[in-house]
Amino acid sequence: MGASGTSFTRRTFLKGSAGLAAIAGLTACGKKGTGASDSTGGSTGGTMKYYISNPTSIDPYDIEEFNGVAVSYQLFDPLTIFNFSTEKLEGLSAESWESNDSADTWTFKIRKGLKFHDGTDVTAKSFKYGWERLCNPKAGSAPSVVSYHLQLVKGYDDMINGKATELAGVTCPDDYTLKVELSAPYADFPYVTSCTPLSPIPDCAKKDFAAYTKAPVGNGPFKMDGTWKDDQYINLKRFDDYAGPNTASVDGVNFSIQKDADTAFREFEAGNLDVCDIPTGRIKETEGSYGTSKDGFTATPGNQTLTGEVLYTEYLAYNVNDEVLSNVKVRQAMSLALNRQKICDTLYEGTAKPAGDIVPPGIRGNDESTWAYTAYDKDKAEKLLDEAGYKADSSGDRGIKIDFMVSSSSSTDEFTMMINDWKAVGITVTIDQMEYASMLTKYTDGTFQLGSRGWTADYPIMDNFLQPLMYTGVGDNVSHYSSSKFDAKLDEARKTVDEDKRIELMHEADAIAAEDMPIIPIIHKGLSKVCSKNFTNVIVDAARCPELHSAKKA
Repeated sequence: MGASGTSFTRRTFLKGSAGLAAIAGLTACGKKGTGASDSTGGSTGGTMKYYISNPTSIDPYDIEEFNGVAVSYQLFDPLTIFNFSTEKLEGLSAESWESNDSADTWTFKIRKGLKFHDGTDVTAKSFKYGWERLCNPKAGSAPSVVSYHLQLVKGYDDMINGKATELAGVTCPDDYTLKVELSAPYADFPYVTSCTPLSPIPDCAKKDFAAYTKAPVGNGPFKMDGTWKDDQYINLKRFDDYAGPNTASVDGVNFSIQKDADTAFREFEAGNLDVCDIPTGRIKETEGSYGTSKDGFTATPGNQTLTGEVLYTEYLAYNVNDEVLSNVKVRQAMSLALNRQKICDTLYEGTAKPAGDIVPPGIRGNDESTWAYTAYDKDKAEKLLDEAGYKADSSGDRGIKIDFMVSSSSSTDEFTMMINDWKAVGITVTIDQMEYASMLTKYTDGTFQLGSRGWTADYPIMDNFLQPLMYTGVGDNVSHYSSSKFDAKLDEARKTVDEDKRIELMHEADAIAAEDMPIIPIIHKGLSKVCSKNFTNVIVDAARCPELHSAKKA
């Protein structure tokens, strides 16, 4: 059965998520992600060289940043996937699913014949183990920071608190049936099962947790070729016994780990990389040299630059427990002080737009007027700082000093523009560049003031932006924001089966957070990648995931 809601193209993506009646009982078809048809010719073979920064993890247990997702997406097939071209949620490891009338019990039928890279069978128990591994406080040093995807599964709280060794709501009536009971109705649950952390995990992962994280054994179209070499490379090769819907054509992928996009782009121009990010300010130049993709997401020889709109919001995270930033008026003022349009015009050459909502355009419920303090208003920013007790001295300085964490792989051009905007209202901000893994530690520990972040949809619904980033206690809520009003409204929304009402409640939750400003939405940014002429049908989808199984040697 097809998804309901307004249809979209790859450039406009999702205008409405499917309601309960539309998503119950869908059957698998097509490819992952964009679902682009292979009409570009090409042949099998070849090893693609793909640029990434050093990931924090490539194991589903710890996947929380995009470099790791790019790799693990090739290694693992979760139950479902959203296809941005067919406009449907489709099966990947699941061949079908259905719910009861109240949407609090879901039953997934697993495809038969699927194999892990070690030759063992993928069964319902593989998913049960993978999900419970996320919630097990003894699996790693603590429950996974991305275990929140399973928050509504019965037994979740007991398991993460060490009171149970299994998720009570996950059972396997037979080898190919996975039954999931939720603590409340959740009509969007099949979307959740599309995210990489909810992939199946083989029994071999139980033997040595640390070793598995360096060379994960998955069930996707590619498998590890050796182990991950930190700051050097991650090599994959085609999994010839793959029995899913996304058989790969290329022999392998070399994920080449580079210091930053500028370094990688030089390697690309020298012919040493096949897929690379475009450095800030060089998009038009690159389009002129390599041609522009016809749909924004698919590269073919002569049409090699990808600039399609994606489900992504760049934002800044405050530490709301910081002595200065605990003051909501300071947080509001710092957002008002930023000239987002100038950033877009100066640096992004038409591939970014100012963010007026943490939820990006293309997801139903987005409203760019929701976060009122994202509008550029220097005078109002100064007034709020006065009201917060930070009066300017004769030189204009207000005595506010902020340390701003950013990734060492990021260009500082955008951040420098922000710093100048803050200086104009009397706030002194200093950039502190570090490895992203170090940033994650500081976020978790709460030992930071302000940090640069970005969020791409794991699944294309409002909930995937609101719950991970701002719900109390969730691992990706690095601001350590806690609002009983926000949590209650989001809980109410998630329990609501009627789609229109659910989105209305989600929007109300969004508005609560917009007033509290625990984070600063900055821009909604599109793709900025370029591909070599060595390969064709190279796809990066609207969730920024590379669909490398679709690529062919040109």
